[in-house]
Amino acid sequence: QAQDWTQLNDRIQELVKKRSQLKQAVAKMIAECCNFLDSITDKPTMLKLIDTLRTVTAGKIYVENERARLTHKLAKIHEKDDNVAEAAKIMQELQVETYGSMERKEKVELILEQMRLCLAIKDFIRTQIISK
Repeated sequence: QAQDWTQLNDRIQELVKKRSQLKQAVAKMIAECCNFLDSITDKPTMLKLIDTLRTVTAGKIYVENERARLTHKLAKIHEKDDNVAEAAKIMQELQVETYGSMERKEKVELILEQMRLCLAIKDFIRTQIISK
């Protein structure tokens, strides 16, 4: 591995923007890049890659599961840094209950995580709304 993460970020954005790009190719590329996250030890580099991947997956239904996992990972990082309010805000961006291709177990886990973070910041009304 070359470990050139900046170039990887640029190539991801370039390839996703290409016209007539097959959805399956983009989905596999995003999934492969998600695997790279585990090998990154430098936190700013990891955050930059997560941000890039979340940006390119925004609004694309065929990679909504990967986006949800990336968002959850980002929220965990913020929570570990004692920034629970930011973690809760990030998790609330997800509308997991509308994801059709996600397994029920994973969907419920993400909804419970949203509720847990809302309770941690004492946002009881939003917790009640999410629980429905």
